[in-house]
This record gives sequence, C-alpha cells and structure tokens, in this order.
Amino acid sequence: MRLLNTHSLKLESFFGDKIPPYAILSHTWGETKDEVTFQDMMAEDLSVAEGKAGYKKIRGACQYAQKYMFKWIWIDSCCINKESSAELSEAINSMYALYEDAQVCYVYLEDTICSEDVRDAESRFRRCKWFTRGWTLQELLAPSYVVFLDQHWEMIGTRYSLADAVSVITSIPESVFKDGNFDRFSVAQKMSWASMRQTTRPEDMAYCLLGIFRVSMSPIYGEGGARAFMRLQQEIINISDDRSIFAWVAPYGKNDPRGLLARSPTEFGMSGEVKASEADIGDTSFSFGNNGLRIHLPLVPIEPVSVVVSETAKTQRPSYPVGTIFSAPLHCCSERGPETCFAVYLQKVAGERYVRCRPDELAIILAGSQQPDICQVVVKENAGIPRKVKNDRKVTRLSIRNTAPDVFNRDSHLRNGMSTTIPDPHEDKEVQGMKETSVKINYWPKVNIGRRSWLVACLKYRCLKSDEIFHADLGFNYTDGSLRFALGQRHPLLTKWCDDSCWDWMEWHLEGAGLVSVTYHMTGDQTLRIFEVRYVAPDKAKTSSISGPLEPFRLGFMVPSMIRESNFPATTGEPLKVFQLANVFPPDIFCKKHTDQTYVDMSALGEREQFRVLTYTAPPNINPWDTTPIHAYVVIGFHESTAWMDIVVSTDSPKEVWKSYCDSGSRAPTRIQCSPDATLDLLTQETTQSINKPTFTGNVKERSSLQLGSHVLSVNYILTRL
Repeated sequence: MRLLNTHSLKLESFFGDKIPPYAILSHTWGETKDEVTFQDMMAEDLSVAEGKAGYKKIRGACQYAQKYMFKWIWIDSCCINKESSAELSEAINSMYALYEDAQVCYVYLEDTICSEDVRDAESRFRRCKWFTRGWTLQELLAPSYVVFLDQHWEMIGTRYSLADAVSVITSIPESVFKDGNFDRFSVAQKMSWASMRQTTRPEDMAYCLLGIFRVSMSPIYGEGGARAFMRLQQEIINISDDRSIFAWVAPYGKNDPRGLLARSPTEFGMSGEVKASEADIGDTSFSFGNNGLRIHLPLVPIEPVSVVVSETAKTQRPSYPVGTIFSAPLHCCSERGPETCFAVYLQKVAGERYVRCRPDELAIILAGSQQPDICQVVVKENAGIPRKVKNDRKVTRLSIRNTAPDVFNRDSHLRNGMSTTIPDPHEDKEVQGMKETSVKINYWPKVNIGRRSWLVACLKYRCLKSDEIFHADLGFNYTDGSLRFALGQRHPLLTKWCDDSCWDWMEWHLEGAGLVSVTYHMTGDQTLRIFEVRYVAPDKAKTSSISGPLEPFRLGFMVPSMIRESNFPATTGEPLKVFQLANVFPPDIFCKKHTDQTYVDMSALGEREQFRVLTYTAPPNINPWDTTPIHAYVVIGFHESTAWMDIVVSTDSPKEVWKSYCDSGSRAPTRIQCSPDATLDLLTQETTQSINKPTFTGNVKERSSLQLGSHVLSVNYILTRL
C-alpha cells in the first residue's frame, strides 16, 4: 500500500508486515479537478497540488494526525493511482481492509461546525453530505476507532460518543457503533443501511459494499448500476443462504414482473427490520443457471384456482394452472416480533418457471400459518476466512493531557489510600499548549471488577473557577488492550463502574462553569494511548434538544411526498396541481424520503402530544379563475394508541396549527375523536367559466406490507367544476 508522510508530504510504498501504523482520512470529494491526485503528489514541483482546493484538506489532515504522533496517513484521493485500472481494481476490493487496519479514521465534515447540538433535527451535522455517500458507509463501519472533525478540524466527537445521533441519521442500530459487530445482522438489514446513499458512478453503489459483505468481484465500469448490483447479490449468495436477500420492495406503484434479485440498494429501504432467515427450514440452497435462480420455496396459493390432482402419482400433489399467484414465505421474521414473517408473491408462467409479481409489496404473514413440506440436508459453505487486523499490538503507556491547565488541575492519584505510581512532575511536558504526563500502565494497581481484572488509575481534578472536584477513573484490561473510564463527583469505580463507563468519550457538567470532556485517542505509536481532558466554557457548552434514548423506526407513518390533482388528465391541457411535502412540524429527526413516500416518526414525541403537522404547498395554476389555496396542512398522529388524521387549509403557521390540536387548543376535540378519515371541501370564486370545488380526502390505516413505521397515510386532491 502507499502512504503519505504527514511531515514531508511524500508518498512511500509498503508491503506485507512492513506496513507502519497509520491514520486514515474519510471525506467527501469536491469536483474532481479540485482534489489532489496521485500524479500531483508525485510531481517534483507541488505548485499544481498547492493550487487545488483539496490541498488544504490534505495539509489539515496531516497536521491533525501529527498531534497524535502519526507519521503516516492514507488519503484515497492521492494514495491511489486511478490511471492504473489494475491498481484501481485492487483498491476497490481492499478498501474495507485499508480502513479496518488503520489505527484511527478521521472523518472530516467540511459542512458543519462542532458548536452545534448534533442531536438537533435542524443541525448541519445531520445534513452533512458525508452521510449520503455510498463509499463512506464502510468508512464508518470498518475502523475500530472513528473521530468526527468539523470544518476547522475541531473534534465533534467519536463514533462511540455520537452513536445515538449517527444511528438516527444512518438507520444503523446504535449497538453496531458500541460493539463494532454487524455480522449478526441480515443481508437485508445491511443493504438497508446503504439504501439512502449515492455514488457518482452508478456501478460504485455495488462496489462500495464489497467489504461489508466480505466478497470480491472485478469492477466493470460501464456495465450499469443494476447489473453491478446483480453481480454483487450473486457473490453474496455464493457464501450465504440468508433468504432475506430477497426481502426487498420495488418503488411504490412499480408492479412490472421481476425476478428475485433487487436492482439497487434503494429497494431495501424498508427492510431494516427483516432478520436473517431461519437456519432449520430444510433445503436452503439456491443456485444460478441459464434460466434463472433455482431455489426451494414453499408455495401457498392465495387465490381460488382450479386444481388438478394426478391419479397415478404415488403421492398426490395438486397441479396449479399458469397464472396462479402464490405467497412464498422467506422464513424471515421481523425484529418487531417473532410472530411476524415476510413472503414474496410469485406467479406461475410455465412448468417450474415463476416471476415475482406485486414486487412493490412484501407480504406480512403470521409465523407458522403456512407450513408446506421442505426437506433435504444442505451443508452450509463457510462465509469467509477471518483476517487478522493489524492494530492489535499491546499498549504499555498512557499519556494524560490537560488542555486547560489554567481552568482545572490534577490534585492526586489515589484509590483507598493507595498511591498510583506516577512519574516525576518535572517530567511533565507541554504539547501544543497542553500539559501532558506519561504513565506506565503496568505500574497501576490491579482491581477485580466482575469477572475481569483491570489495571486502574483514579485521577482527582479540581476546577479552579468553581472549586468543584471531579474524578476521572481509568481502567485498562491488559488481556485485550481495552480501556474504559468514568467520570463523577465520587470514585465511579466504587459503584457500578462497568455499567456506567465508556470506551472512548464521556463528559461531565460542572456547576455553572461549563463542562469537562475526556477522550481516549489512538496514536501513531502502537504502545501509547492518550487520555485527553478538555474544558468547554459555559457559553460554548452544548445542550441536547433530545432527552432519553433515540429509538429505531417503529411507530410512525409513511406519507405521500406529493399530492397530484387526480381528475384532470394532462391531455386536456389543464395544468395539474401538485402539492409537495414542504415541512414537518415539530421537526422530525427520523424523517426520511423513499422515492414517492416519506417516513414521519411519532416515537420521539410525548404521549399527550404525539402528532405532527405536514405542510403541503403548490404553486398557483396558470388559469386566472383558479384561486385554490396553495397551502394545505395534513395533521397525523396517535391518541391513546389510536391513529387519526385531519386536513386544514389555513393562513396560520405550522406551529400555530399544531398548537390548536393540543389539549387547550380549539381543534383538540378532533384529536380526541380519533377519526382515521378526513374530508375538506372548499369553494373558489365564481367566474364566467365555472365554480371550482376543490376537495381533499385522506385516511390512515395500519400497514399491510413491509414499510418503515406502523401506518400509512393516503391523501387525494380532486378539483370539481360545478
């Protein structure tokens, strides 16, 4: 591999065991001409590179890596010779390993600042371009340690500390960011994590997922995104018998017959709850032939059909005519409960040949309600050879950095009267304005906590501004090299330390004097880690707008992203009025758009005010007599677990409309009545032409097929000429 020297900015190649510890940069590309390439960095004169906008990013990454003693860094824009097709192919197939082997991954977000509350629905962090790109998915998952940096190279947090917020943005379960294990999730679930992402070249939407599924294949640019994604699924099938790979849903209204393979990750957008198929279901093998995918599936007819039974057959089996539609259970349960399973619809076209019909639906069935016989034993192929990660060397030293020695200082290193071995205070040093003390970990006292033994150090700090004392307790497990720490007014180790401790980040609010945050940093020296104590002033301390855990999508609505006028065809020359979903109030941090539908969440709201106002807007029609209001509010929600809706046309703001449905508002009775249907008739002004009667109708109902949330909203707009 090729690495960039953070001091000289020279590229150097390394092979095998000679690869040194390195940091890695994850970022989004600007225009290609603005990024510094391999050729630019190999030139004797760096004037061309220095003239590009991307050079500043490379310098910033190198300077930040130097703070933590990294001599080498890998940056995709300049460490790969993309003019070599062989090198590009190798890089695509090894990209996941490059990020997995890195000591630390620095995520540079040039479109956000660290002073914002990342858990605010309106924060720039949530709207960062980085979360929408295909390649950054594996860059988020593969490294063992990830640090998010803002446009000024200030730390926003780590993947661990921001796990809940990143989970909301990406739809990836928070546990993945806590323990790093995503192998337990189904193929469909992992595909759903990529469903909202995009790549510049369509084929890359398949290639960027190779490492996540532990498969390899040759990139063929020009084959098209659908063909590349089809090849990816075939490679996955070669090593996996998980039938959730067939648990996808075509875009709403796209009912053309299909095969069993999806055409893009977008079609897995609703599949985040689909668990892996059961292992004990008989024959789980499937294979490809020149006539399609061969697979054993139970077929249950769902429409009354004439059945022919062979009299000569030893075992009488019904023969269904061409055109019969079947429900084919995939034996994949929902995370919402084992009683819910999913099935595809297949239609017989000839002999043993079938097509998938109704591809925009994935039926929900009760587990055990359909049990046709499936027999035969199959030996499962090994899913892949585990590889050794290269960042597993033993840690022997820890440096404790105080970024604000004029605000707080360390009083002592004591635990139950036992002094922790510390170096001579004269050996303390200054590092870029920060006071640093180096400690040898193996000199720490050993403490048994639960079933594990930890080397511990208890640090006592005093805030010089408020005279407040807080403790930072560090525990190091020498067996696996993990470090845990906790903060508190008393020694957290004396209580439930393992339950309350964190792996790489924690903060403590001081009374009226800002807050203290501590972060565990990786370094270029694999035997050394840095424990950094930072102070944040009161005027810069962020307060979160969300309290409590952020739950996954369970309670909410799929709503139309647009409402079209339904009774005037375009051939009449009449302009169709189209209402676009423009706003959701209160702002919804879970809100996600899927083709022509948008998911609106209700789980993060309080039980008494569990509703939201959807604002639909439309430009005025060109007809001078059409004065139909161009704003419509659709109100949806739950009252005592019952779904309801209402439609309002008003000049009030969305917030004022929302307040009117609260307990003290004028429309509160409508919310309490819980009607699942609503109709709103309006009359526009009379002209010599006609009187226009616009009508909005809508209803909410519980979902009947796979989708995000629990309910579906339908809204129609009809303009009648009286």
